[in-house]
Amino acid sequence: MASEPTLSTLPPGEHSYESILADLRRGRYRFARIRAASGRLHFLIGLSPEQLDFLRAEASRRGIGLILHGSRISGPRIRQRELDPVLKEALPLSSTKRKSSSTYPGGEGLHIDKTKIKEYGLADPRTSDLTVFVVDHSLGQAGLDRLAAAVEARLRGLGCSFPIRVFSGHEGRVFRNEADFIAMGADYLRRHLPQQTGWPRGRVEQAFKELYAAVNLPRSPFVWADAGNGLLSAVLLSISFYLTLGLHPVVPAMGFLFGFSGRYLARFRAWIAREPADTFLSNTAALAADAAMGTALMALIINPAAAFGIPLRRIVGASLLHTLSKGAIRLWLDKKFSQGPLARQKLGILLSVSISFLQGLATAYVYIGSWAAVFFQAAMACAGLALVYGNPIRRAAARRML
Repeated sequence: MASEPTLSTLPPGEHSYESILADLRRGRYRFARIRAASGRLHFLIGLSPEQLDFLRAEASRRGIGLILHGSRISGPRIRQRELDPVLKEALPLSSTKRKSSSTYPGGEGLHIDKTKIKEYGLADPRTSDLTVFVVDHSLGQAGLDRLAAAVEARLRGLGCSFPIRVFSGHEGRVFRNEADFIAMGADYLRRHLPQQTGWPRGRVEQAFKELYAAVNLPRSPFVWADAGNGLLSAVLLSISFYLTLGLHPVVPAMGFLFGFSGRYLARFRAWIAREPADTFLSNTAALAADAAMGTALMALIINPAAAFGIPLRRIVGASLLHTLSKGAIRLWLDKKFSQGPLARQKLGILLSVSISFLQGLATAYVYIGSWAAVFFQAAMACAGLALVYGNPIRRAAARRML
């Protein structure tokens, strides 16, 4: 029997977020990945990687920023409300109108269910659209209006099954930079929060970052906390090698490099694991990537540079055991922390570096032939694998019970 074709659009009808994730796990859809301003990784529902590349190229060609907002980014409202306590209190689950754009009609007096992704076609204003806001610091309102219309006309050529509405601003406000958009979003959420709620404005702004993704807007790739994590990693790795194999300058250098880039390595492993649509296969691929990086670091850089003389077979075995123990727990932490705001990502790397010190020390003892370290790593591997594969195991058990 022929395999089911991979789609980049949803079929007509209504789709729950859970059903979309289930189909993603089965390989039915091929959607682009995009990271919300909060740092959380999402599937861009209804857009292929090539279509997202076109959108990015369009923003770059015009020298503008674009902000993508709506349920196609972070899921329908019922899913969005799970992302932050502020959103749970502020976001309604339905609306009665859809704003028109330069080429797509809107509507009032409607009932638009916000709990599902709706595919009713381009002409139906209830269809879940993708809202795009233009960000530019140089144009006035008239210039922004023309620019938004031109971008929307270009994006119609993508052939999406839903409207991509492009706006020059919202409620009389234009966006010179991302901070302007965050201020508008925080005001919207505060208007919809219960009066007795005492969320500070900064906390509301952080919650709003869960709802949009920025394209072609400036971002600082590293922060001072990355350097702090790099230094901590260098110190701990140096201690573990000093107690076992001896210290060489390449050890703290590589420790610093891995700690400094820890947020991006965590994002990379979570991306391979296809969070939040992870499967047995995707988690295994993420662990394999972790093992490959560890083996390459030790076999190709540290061992020859420091002349430790460790046989390749032992390096490979220790790296695999290291991945099954430390790597599995690290992947679980990656999926928990690399999807949240920057502060949460930094905390995740700090926890990962700190918790893994004993495991790294045990790996160093494995390198010198300690069987006690092997048994310790094996026990930690069982715990780590149970954490990593917990979601797929629970889903498989739920399917058997149906």
